[in-house]
Amino acid sequence: MADDVTVPKGADQMSDREEYRQEALSHCLYEGQVVHQRHDKISHRLTYSVFSVLLDLDRLETASRVSRLFSVNKRNLFSFVERDHMDEGFDDLRTYVDHLLGNVEDYQRPHRVMVMAYPRFLGHTFNPLTIFFCHDETDRLIAILYQVSNTFGQRHHYFHRVTGDEAVLQHSCDKNFYVSPFIDMDCTYHFTLKPPSDERISILINQFNQGGKVLTASFLGRHKPLQTRTLVGLALRYVQSGYKILAAIHWEALKLWLKGARLVKRPEPPATPLTDMKNSSVTFGRDHV
Repeated sequence: MADDVTVPKGADQMSDREEYRQEALSHCLYEGQVVHQRHDKISHRLTYSVFSVLLDLDRLETASRVSRLFSVNKRNLFSFVERDHMDEGFDDLRTYVDHLLGNVEDYQRPHRVMVMAYPRFLGHTFNPLTIFFCHDETDRLIAILYQVSNTFGQRHHYFHRVTGDEAVLQHSCDKNFYVSPFIDMDCTYHFTLKPPSDERISILINQFNQGGKVLTASFLGRHKPLQTRTLVGLALRYVQSGYKILAAIHWEALKLWLKGARLVKRPEPPATPLTDMKNSSVTFGRDHV
């Protein structure tokens, strides 16, 4: 695996080269399936194969050299572009994340932030959900920041503090941002998350309204090294790009509309870019917690 890492010419000493290889290999990816299942009167289910990269925001320069097919902030077969996940006026994504978290009560600046997102494929991507994993100096997970984006070019963030060492994290909050045109805003999210490991990651989001569970969204991904041979295999198996994801979203929306789903008017986005789950109410699905 380490042989696939492109080591910079300046790292001539054996110790420097080995240190660089180990640092570069801290990045990885997770391949798996996304499943959406509606539970209301309109039955609908979709399943599609995807993969996400997991990158250290403080070591993005090493991620650029992990494979000749992967770049950061540059065009390549696969790439991660920081501006896809932040507002204008910020130099880098880590600064943007720190800015968001700086408005959180009892804020503790993370020592390390890992980001999990779909990479660009041939310059295009769309990320409905990007997750930032915040760690302290001992590498203990201390917070989760969910970045939710819709197809109207808007984004919002949900913040959760991690107070224990549980292998499975569960947290809830009321919906505060428009995503689907077929689901009311008056809903509650219930998250179940198994953080990234050397084996897999698991994300389960159940959405409730006054009538009960309305939607389940999940991703179960298997850990794989971020290296050329892996990326070649993924590119050959399926094309993952922003156009494909957006096309799939609109195709599923059309099918829902044909089944009789009612369109929900899009409200104005929240006045603030972040919802702190600590201060959020949990209106529906309390017995689910």
